[in-house]
Amino acid sequence: MPLIVMCGIPSSGKTTRAKELEKFFKDKKNITVHIVSENQCCRAHNFLKNDLFMDSQKEKIIRASLKSEVGRLQNTKDVVILDAGNYIKGYRYELYCQAKGGRVPQCTILCNLPIEEAKSFNKKRPIVDEKLPESSEFSDNSDVQYSDNVFDALCQRFEEPQGTNRWDSPLFVALVDEKLDFESIYSVLFENKLPTPNQSTQNAPVCPANYLYELDQITRGIVMEIVALRKQSPGTISVSYKGSEELMVDIPPEIGVAQLRRVRQLFLNYIKLQSSPPSLDTLPQLFVRYINSNYNAS
Repeated sequence: MPLIVMCGIPSSGKTTRAKELEKFFKDKKNITVHIVSENQCCRAHNFLKNDLFMDSQKEKIIRASLKSEVGRLQNTKDVVILDAGNYIKGYRYELYCQAKGGRVPQCTILCNLPIEEAKSFNKKRPIVDEKLPESSEFSDNSDVQYSDNVFDALCQRFEEPQGTNRWDSPLFVALVDEKLDFESIYSVLFENKLPTPNQSTQNAPVCPANYLYELDQITRGIVMEIVALRKQSPGTISVSYKGSEELMVDIPPEIGVAQLRRVRQLFLNYIKLQSSPPSLDTLPQLFVRYINSNYNAS
């Protein structure tokens, strides 16, 4: 699902622009649109709008909820519009990674309204009492006026998107007296090449159900064989686990069971941290190499 991230200071016209985009995609392109609204999310969590932005924990809850909803709505055909301030560049980067991981095209729209004009618009809002009945037409919070303290704080915290940042690109700037370039927005979302997921945005491959058990058995068996053979020869020995090729173990003669168990545990931890664990067939060879390198280095 193509993602449009709205961005701007309070009362800069984000919701108005989101509705314009919704109308364009529905009427001109016959595309289903989902608007994920910060105002509605605030109401759904029973947070008062001005209290929300004065409490960092509540803000974290709302941001997590919005991101989760955006991810849930992803598909290959519809458009989702995130109608929120999105004033933290780190949060926009998280949205970018989520979209890239799902191979979802994305763009950012900055509603660029001067602060004084936005403040004047905010003052004209007719509803200032947030404690509205559930049936009210303003129950989505969009017509609640920001307090002066909250308005000024959000403007100060706003990290303006930059077109040079990959997570903000492509960036469209919506000026107050200009129409959005709807066709260009459509083009970047539906006609450009899909983003290629990389290691940071791909899910780690799922190991076989018995992988960790086999890993434990293979390494345990090799340690036991080394201990048994060292009783017969203090020098270099050759071990083979269940028919695997013979592997040369070359470690100092004073290395005992305790040291081998410690190296085994280090090897297990190392394998578990790998995003692409090695195949079971190669584990005996890798483990013996790990033992040799560990003690030869010491």
